Amino acid sequence: MTKYVTTEDQRWQGIDVRGVTMEACRLWEGDYNVRSGFFRMPKGMQVPMHHHPYWVQVLVMSGKMEVEAEGEEIHTIAAGGYYFVEPGESHVETAVEDTLLLVVSEEEREELRLRPSTH
Repeated sequence: MTKYVTTEDQRWQGIDVRGVTMEACRLWEGDYNVRSGFFRMPKGMQVPMHHHPYWVQVLVMSGKMEVEAEGEEIHTIAAGGYYFVEPGESHVETAVEDTLLLVVSEEEREELRLRPSTH
């Protein structure tokens, strides 16, 4: 069944992401641990060097991000831009402006779940 989420339906909450607190709105969970959600990062917020055991893809909906993968130059991604992080790739993410992200990932993290775990 098709799921619709209006701005009035969105439920935002503060969550810890790699040691920093940001607002998140979980949108969807599906098979194979795939999930999606919006994340708000205020200007200047930085998620320190980290990696994910699975892939993560990020669409910058508004604002601007700097992303630096370990050993690479800094890439600036503005609204409408996108980046894909390979499993195990260490990176730092910094909000250059107040930023809204759509994140789709395969990562299994209890704090990002929409419903309680069944195992």
